[in-house]
Amino acid sequence: MTTNQKQKIRSNAVKGVMYFFLVLIAVILLFPYVFMLNRGLMSNEWILDSYMHYWTDGLHFSNYVAAFRDGGYGMPLVYSIAVCAIVFVSTPFASMLAAYAFAKLEWIGRSFVFSVMMVTALLPGIVTQIPLYVLYNDLGMTNTLLPLFLPGIFFSGAMNVFLTRQFLMSVPREMEESAKLDGANALVRCFVICMPLCAPILIYLGVSAFIAAWGDYLTPSMYNNSTDAPYTLAYALYDMTGRETNSVHPEWIFAAATITSLVPTILFTVFQKYLIEGVQTAGLKG
Repeated sequence: MTTNQKQKIRSNAVKGVMYFFLVLIAVILLFPYVFMLNRGLMSNEWILDSYMHYWTDGLHFSNYVAAFRDGGYGMPLVYSIAVCAIVFVSTPFASMLAAYAFAKLEWIGRSFVFSVMMVTALLPGIVTQIPLYVLYNDLGMTNTLLPLFLPGIFFSGAMNVFLTRQFLMSVPREMEESAKLDGANALVRCFVICMPLCAPILIYLGVSAFIAAWGDYLTPSMYNNSTDAPYTLAYALYDMTGRETNSVHPEWIFAAATITSLVPTILFTVFQKYLIEGVQTAGLKG
């Protein structure tokens, strides 16, 4: 046996061991998801049986309808879609406005204000929770959906502005100068000329904000202290688990949890190209 053949056999053996452990890790990670899918499709008698069943006794898709119609997850789903839709649009929009001001407009103190903004990225989120709660409570916004999307409208986050600014730094100034000579104001230059060129990072910011808001449990739990207050699906999964209706219909809980996990999975699959491109090229611009 030649040296090349030995090296090839050794290489194939190493790859085989590596693939084995990768498949093993994938099975371990996918098991909770498969378990959730099976429990959501089980009949009520099967899931309440004293014996632990790991596989469903049939495809009971009616559980999904019953969960959102009778289980109380219907309105939280509507609230989640509304909040996430607003965040999906407002976060890239606010980031684009702020980033354009830092990247393309000349004004006194621009570098200082940008530095101060970037320093805020170092603050842990827990530090601002109490001041924000006091602010929203004084404004009468607790027990509403407003605290869930207002921050994304007025300030999308320091890192979001930074990433968008990196893209804008690569836009040739000559393009804007030509538009300026044609009479285009700053807003036209921002949204007509620069925004299409920043599509990858804006899509990345929108999808990331949507997924973060969709699975956010902490924020609704902070600002909602009434059972009559509107809350999102992520919070409803916790709040309604102990209620009497769902305690006798655990399949509804698993069905709602499946829908909750399915939405970000679909978003990531659809926008995977833009998400990867946005992350990869953000650090290369400018």
